[in-house]
Amino acid sequence: MTTERESRQRPRVPVGADSFIYDPELSYPEPPEHLTAIPEGVLAERSRRLISVESVLERILYFFIIAFGLCLAALMFTQVVLRYVFASPFVGIEELSLLFGAWFYFLGIAYVTRNGEHIHGGILTMVVKNRNVIRGVRLAMTVLGISACAVFGYFAIRYALFEIQTGRLSSYMRWPKGWWSGSLIFGFVATGIYMVLQAANQFADLMLHLRETERR
Repeated sequence: MTTERESRQRPRVPVGADSFIYDPELSYPEPPEHLTAIPEGVLAERSRRLISVESVLERILYFFIIAFGLCLAALMFTQVVLRYVFASPFVGIEELSLLFGAWFYFLGIAYVTRNGEHIHGGILTMVVKNRNVIRGVRLAMTVLGISACAVFGYFAIRYALFEIQTGRLSSYMRWPKGWWSGSLIFGFVATGIYMVLQAANQFADLMLHLRETERR
């Protein structure tokens, strides 16, 4: 005959998140969120007109990115069918693919910059724990990005304007090559504008948190 032994140990009280003791040597604040070109929170209230105008631009940009992407996919599908089914590929599709691909790519760069979806490094937040220092470093990196965009954009736009002014034509379709080069102008200009807006947003956010730190 077996008897059940009752445990004398009292059940543990559920531990809540508020019961943990904060130790500054073991606990670190979460790093600040990455800011984009579109202000949020307190900063958004000061830039309502800018946000309303930019929202229209964002819809137009998104529409053309989707349109160029669908056209590119349709061209690739058509070329595969013509080549492997009818054994009669159309050479002009290659030029059209480059046309739609260039616009899709460079407008996509601007859209990604606008949403802050480009690649970010995470080493900074592992080494630096001061949130304001992180904000300052991110602002400096954005300024460097603006400088790089200005340099590469200058030569790209210069080349695009040269092709537009000279009236060069494509090899097969005999279309103006400025249609291809125009993607460089729109891509770099839009990307530069969004990066400047992001830098302004980061600067305003940094100043706001510095003032809050001084008040404490």
